[in-house]
Amino acid sequence: MDGERWLAACHTDPSAIRAQWATAPHLASIPAGIRFDVLRLLQPLALNVLWELGDVADKTPVLEEHCPPRPVLYLLAEPGTAAAWPPDAHSTWLTTGHILTCPSPDADAIAGVQRHAFLWRTPPDGIRQPAATDLLLTAYRHARDPERQAARIRAARSVFWGTQRARHT
Repeated sequence: MDGERWLAACHTDPSAIRAQWATAPHLASIPAGIRFDVLRLLQPLALNVLWELGDVADKTPVLEEHCPPRPVLYLLAEPGTAAAWPPDAHSTWLTTGHILTCPSPDADAIAGVQRHAFLWRTPPDGIRQPAATDLLLTAYRHARDPERQAARIRAARSVFWGTQRARHT
């Protein structure tokens, strides 16, 4: 099943979703909580979460919204993840009763951002799956750990400066 069909199947009338994608502004209203819950994070924290997910990040559908004052990322998670998530001021959940507004997974990202500010960073394609609750929660906790993030940045700087010195010797 491709990504469009997978998302459209969340709606009681999948053809209505395809019709929304076909007409301006080319965004559909997908019910959350059926095939996935959605973790909404500001971009800096979301990028740290994706880093902490490692290889799983490439297999997790992620939607990006370019909105002021900062971009927001929406990470698709297994249904029920929102209910298992501890209360937190840095995360917002879309689950049963909420709507995810998104372009078609097959939409051109550049044209999409010019029209409506949304693009799929990692589109659902029928193979990628929502993130597992335990993996996402662990990645989130690691992303919020300032000591862990400082160590990651120091390590990255060390590698960067080491390669710079190696080029000049």
